[in-house]
Amino acid sequence: MNSNFNQQLSHWLQEVAEECNRIATGSKEMDLDFYAFQSDVYFRPEAMFIGANPGGYKSYSEAKQERGGNKRGAGDLKYDRNMFLDSSWRSHSLCDLFSGDILRPVFEKAVITNVCYFNTPNFNRLLQLEGGREALKFCVEKTVELIRDIVQPKRIVLLGIDDKKGPVNALREYLNKPLEKLLVTKAEGWDLIRYTTMFDIPVYIIHHPSRNPKFNSGENLALKKAKFEEIFKA
Repeated sequence: MNSNFNQQLSHWLQEVAEECNRIATGSKEMDLDFYAFQSDVYFRPEAMFIGANPGGYKSYSEAKQERGGNKRGAGDLKYDRNMFLDSSWRSHSLCDLFSGDILRPVFEKAVITNVCYFNTPNFNRLLQLEGGREALKFCVEKTVELIRDIVQPKRIVLLGIDDKKGPVNALREYLNKPLEKLLVTKAEGWDLIRYTTMFDIPVYIIHHPSRNPKFNSGENLALKKAKFEEIFKA
Protein backbone atom coordinates (compact mmCIF):
# COMPACT_ATOMS: atom_id res chain seq x y z
CA MET A 1 0.00 0.00 0.00
CA ASN A 2 1.02 3.59 -0.60
CA SER A 3 2.40 4.64 2.80
CA ASN A 4 0.74 8.06 2.41
CA PHE A 5 -2.66 6.73 1.34
CA ASN A 6 -4.53 7.22 4.63
CA GLN A 7 -3.06 10.68 5.17
CA GLN A 8 -3.79 11.76 1.58
CA LEU A 9 -7.34 10.41 1.72
CA SER A 10 -8.02 12.11 5.06
CA HIS A 11 -6.81 15.44 3.67
CA TRP A 12 -8.88 14.96 0.49
CA LEU A 13 -12.04 14.20 2.47
CA GLN A 14 -11.52 17.28 4.64
CA GLU A 15 -11.10 19.56 1.62
CA VAL A 16 -14.17 18.12 -0.11
CA ALA A 17 -16.32 18.40 3.01
CA GLU A 18 -15.36 22.03 3.57
CA GLU A 19 -15.82 23.17 -0.02
CA CYS A 20 -19.05 21.24 -0.62
CA ASN A 21 -20.45 22.70 2.59
CA ARG A 22 -19.54 26.19 1.35
CA ILE A 23 -21.21 25.58 -2.03
CA ALA A 24 -24.33 23.98 -0.53
CA THR A 25 -24.87 26.87 1.87
CA GLY A 26 -23.91 29.61 -0.58
CA SER A 27 -27.19 29.92 -2.47
CA LYS A 28 -30.78 28.70 -2.33
CA GLU A 29 -30.45 26.82 -5.62
CA MET A 30 -27.37 24.88 -4.46
CA ASP A 31 -29.01 23.76 -1.21
CA LEU A 32 -28.29 20.14 -2.20
CA ASP A 33 -27.14 17.26 -0.07
CA PHE A 34 -23.82 15.72 -1.08
CA TYR A 35 -21.49 12.79 -0.47
CA ALA A 36 -18.42 11.51 -2.27
CA PHE A 37 -18.59 7.70 -2.22
CA GLN A 38 -21.10 4.85 -2.37
CA SER A 39 -18.50 2.48 -0.92
CA ASP A 40 -15.42 2.41 1.26
CA VAL A 41 -12.17 3.66 -0.29
CA TYR A 42 -9.15 1.45 -1.01
CA PHE A 43 -5.70 1.87 -2.51
CA ARG A 44 -5.16 0.23 -5.94
CA PRO A 45 -8.53 -1.54 -6.20
CA GLU A 46 -9.15 -3.78 -9.19
CA ALA A 47 -11.94 -1.42 -10.26
CA MET A 48 -13.19 2.09 -9.62
CA PHE A 49 -16.75 2.86 -10.75
CA ILE A 50 -17.63 6.47 -11.58
CA GLY A 51 -21.14 7.77 -12.28
CA ALA A 52 -22.43 11.29 -12.97
CA ASN A 53 -23.84 12.40 -9.59
CA PRO A 54 -26.08 11.01 -6.82
CA GLY A 55 -29.75 11.09 -7.75
CA GLY A 56 -32.24 12.45 -5.26
CA TYR A 57 -34.20 15.46 -4.07
CA LYS A 58 -33.00 15.96 -0.50
CA SER A 59 -31.74 19.42 0.35
CA TYR A 60 -28.66 20.03 2.43
CA SER A 61 -30.86 21.87 4.94
CA GLU A 62 -32.94 18.72 5.41
CA ALA A 63 -29.86 16.52 5.70
CA LYS A 64 -28.36 18.75 8.40
CA GLN A 65 -31.65 18.84 10.30
CA GLU A 66 -31.71 15.03 10.33
CA ARG A 67 -28.24 15.11 11.91
CA GLY A 68 -29.26 17.58 14.60
CA GLY A 69 -28.05 20.62 12.70
CA ASN A 70 -24.57 19.26 12.12
CA LYS A 71 -22.90 19.76 8.75
CA ARG A 72 -21.38 16.90 6.81
CA GLY A 73 -17.79 16.38 7.86
CA ALA A 74 -14.88 14.44 6.41
CA GLY A 75 -16.08 11.23 8.07
CA ASP A 76 -19.55 11.53 6.57
CA LEU A 77 -18.73 11.34 2.86
CA LYS A 78 -18.43 7.57 2.38
CA TYR A 79 -19.78 4.21 3.50
CA ASP A 80 -18.05 1.21 5.03
CA ARG A 81 -19.22 -1.17 2.28
CA ASN A 82 -20.41 -1.33 -1.33
CA MET A 83 -23.90 0.14 -1.07
CA PHE A 84 -25.02 -1.35 -4.39
CA LEU A 85 -24.83 -4.72 -2.64
CA ASP A 86 -26.82 -3.50 0.35
CA SER A 87 -30.37 -4.82 0.43
CA SER A 88 -31.85 -1.31 0.66
CA TRP A 89 -29.89 0.05 -2.32
CA ARG A 90 -29.37 -2.91 -4.60
CA SER A 91 -28.93 -1.88 -8.25
CA HIS A 92 -29.83 -5.17 -9.91
CA SER A 93 -28.17 -4.83 -13.32
CA LEU A 94 -24.78 -3.74 -11.96
CA CYS A 95 -24.92 -6.45 -9.31
CA ASP A 96 -25.91 -9.00 -11.96
CA LEU A 97 -23.14 -7.83 -14.28
CA PHE A 98 -20.45 -8.04 -11.61
CA SER A 99 -21.47 -11.41 -10.18
CA GLY A 100 -19.87 -14.84 -10.14
CA ASP A 101 -16.50 -16.14 -9.00
CA ILE A 102 -14.41 -13.69 -11.05
CA LEU A 103 -16.36 -10.44 -10.90
CA ARG A 104 -18.13 -10.48 -7.52
CA PRO A 105 -14.87 -10.16 -5.49
CA VAL A 106 -13.86 -7.26 -7.75
CA PHE A 107 -17.18 -5.51 -7.14
CA GLU A 108 -17.18 -6.09 -3.38
CA LYS A 109 -13.89 -4.19 -3.03
CA ALA A 110 -14.50 -1.60 -5.73
CA VAL A 111 -14.37 2.13 -5.06
CA ILE A 112 -17.62 3.74 -6.22
CA THR A 113 -17.95 7.48 -6.71
CA ASN A 114 -19.31 10.15 -9.08
CA VAL A 115 -17.79 13.03 -11.02
CA CYS A 116 -20.03 15.39 -9.01
CA TYR A 117 -20.97 14.86 -5.36
CA PHE A 118 -24.21 16.89 -5.19
CA ASN A 119 -27.55 15.10 -5.55
CA THR A 120 -30.16 16.10 -8.13
CA PRO A 121 -32.83 14.01 -9.92
CA ASN A 122 -30.64 14.06 -13.03
CA PHE A 123 -27.27 15.42 -14.12
CA ASN A 124 -28.69 18.03 -16.52
CA ARG A 125 -30.68 19.57 -13.67
CA LEU A 126 -27.45 20.25 -11.78
CA LEU A 127 -26.01 22.19 -14.72
CA GLN A 128 -29.10 24.41 -14.87
CA LEU A 129 -28.69 25.63 -11.29
CA GLU A 130 -26.87 28.82 -10.38
CA GLY A 131 -23.58 27.55 -9.01
CA GLY A 132 -24.01 24.10 -10.55
CA ARG A 133 -21.13 24.41 -13.00
CA GLU A 134 -18.86 25.75 -10.24
CA ALA A 135 -19.75 22.70 -8.16
CA LEU A 136 -19.07 20.36 -11.07
CA LYS A 137 -15.69 21.97 -11.80
CA PHE A 138 -14.57 21.56 -8.19
CA CYS A 139 -15.78 17.95 -7.99
CA VAL A 140 -14.17 16.94 -11.29
CA GLU A 141 -10.84 18.36 -10.15
CA LYS A 142 -11.08 16.44 -6.88
CA THR A 143 -12.11 13.23 -8.67
CA VAL A 144 -9.11 13.52 -10.98
CA GLU A 145 -6.84 14.06 -7.97
CA LEU A 146 -8.41 11.03 -6.29
CA ILE A 147 -7.77 8.82 -9.33
CA ARG A 148 -4.28 10.02 -10.19
CA ASP A 149 -2.71 10.63 -6.79
CA ILE A 150 -4.61 8.71 -4.11
CA VAL A 151 -6.66 5.65 -5.13
CA GLN A 152 -4.70 4.81 -8.32
CA PRO A 153 -7.17 2.12 -9.48
CA LYS A 154 -6.08 -0.65 -11.83
CA ARG A 155 -9.17 -0.11 -14.01
CA ILE A 156 -11.98 2.44 -14.23
CA VAL A 157 -15.60 1.78 -15.23
CA LEU A 158 -17.61 4.87 -16.24
CA LEU A 159 -21.39 4.56 -15.82
CA GLY A 160 -22.91 6.40 -18.76
CA ILE A 161 -21.92 5.66 -22.35
CA ASP A 162 -23.03 8.99 -23.89
CA ASP A 163 -19.92 11.04 -24.60
CA LYS A 164 -21.83 14.35 -24.69
CA LYS A 165 -22.94 14.28 -21.05
CA GLY A 166 -22.28 12.52 -17.76
CA PRO A 167 -18.89 11.22 -16.63
CA VAL A 168 -17.40 10.81 -20.12
CA ASN A 169 -17.97 14.44 -21.03
CA ALA A 170 -16.96 15.73 -17.60
CA LEU A 171 -13.65 13.85 -17.73
CA ARG A 172 -13.06 14.28 -21.48
CA GLU A 173 -9.94 16.47 -21.23
CA TYR A 174 -8.23 13.84 -19.07
CA LEU A 175 -8.86 10.89 -21.40
CA ASN A 176 -5.72 9.91 -23.29
CA LYS A 177 -7.23 8.87 -26.62
CA PRO A 178 -10.47 8.73 -28.63
CA LEU A 179 -13.12 6.25 -27.51
CA GLU A 180 -12.92 2.80 -29.11
CA LYS A 181 -15.66 0.23 -29.59
CA LEU A 182 -14.78 -2.74 -27.40
CA LEU A 183 -18.07 -4.65 -27.48
CA VAL A 184 -21.28 -4.16 -29.52
CA THR A 185 -24.71 -5.77 -29.70
CA LYS A 186 -24.90 -8.76 -32.03
CA ALA A 187 -27.93 -7.62 -34.05
CA GLU A 188 -27.51 -3.85 -34.43
CA GLY A 189 -23.83 -3.26 -33.67
CA TRP A 190 -24.67 -0.72 -30.97
CA ASP A 191 -22.08 0.02 -28.32
CA LEU A 192 -22.12 -2.07 -25.16
CA ILE A 193 -18.61 -1.26 -23.91
CA ARG A 194 -16.35 1.55 -25.08
CA TYR A 195 -12.68 1.86 -24.17
CA THR A 196 -10.06 4.54 -23.61
CA THR A 197 -7.37 5.31 -21.01
CA MET A 198 -6.84 7.96 -18.35
CA PHE A 199 -3.38 8.46 -16.86
CA ASP A 200 -2.59 5.15 -18.62
CA ILE A 201 -5.33 3.42 -16.61
CA PRO A 202 -7.75 1.33 -18.75
CA VAL A 203 -11.20 2.96 -18.84
CA TYR A 204 -14.33 0.97 -19.75
CA ILE A 205 -17.56 2.82 -20.47
CA ILE A 206 -20.98 1.17 -20.15
CA HIS A 207 -24.65 2.19 -20.09
CA HIS A 208 -25.80 3.40 -16.71
CA PRO A 209 -27.18 0.42 -14.74
CA SER A 210 -30.34 2.26 -13.65
CA ARG A 211 -31.33 3.12 -17.22
CA ASN A 212 -31.28 1.57 -20.70
CA PRO A 213 -32.78 -1.84 -19.78
CA LYS A 214 -32.18 -3.16 -23.31
CA PHE A 215 -28.43 -2.93 -22.74
CA ASN A 216 -28.52 -4.14 -19.14
CA SER A 217 -30.48 -7.38 -19.44
CA GLY A 218 -30.71 -10.63 -21.39
CA GLU A 219 -28.15 -11.32 -24.10
CA ASN A 220 -26.53 -7.90 -23.87
CA LEU A 221 -25.92 -8.31 -20.14
CA ALA A 222 -24.44 -11.76 -20.79
CA LEU A 223 -22.14 -10.38 -23.49
CA LYS A 224 -20.84 -7.65 -21.18
CA LYS A 225 -20.40 -10.07 -18.31
CA ALA A 226 -18.31 -12.43 -20.47
CA LYS A 227 -16.13 -9.55 -21.69
CA PHE A 228 -15.52 -8.22 -18.17
CA GLU A 229 -14.69 -11.73 -16.95
CA GLU A 230 -12.07 -11.88 -19.70
CA ILE A 231 -10.72 -8.44 -18.72
CA PHE A 232 -10.53 -9.02 -14.97
CA LYS A 233 -9.21 -12.58 -15.27
CA ALA A 234 -6.21 -11.38 -17.29
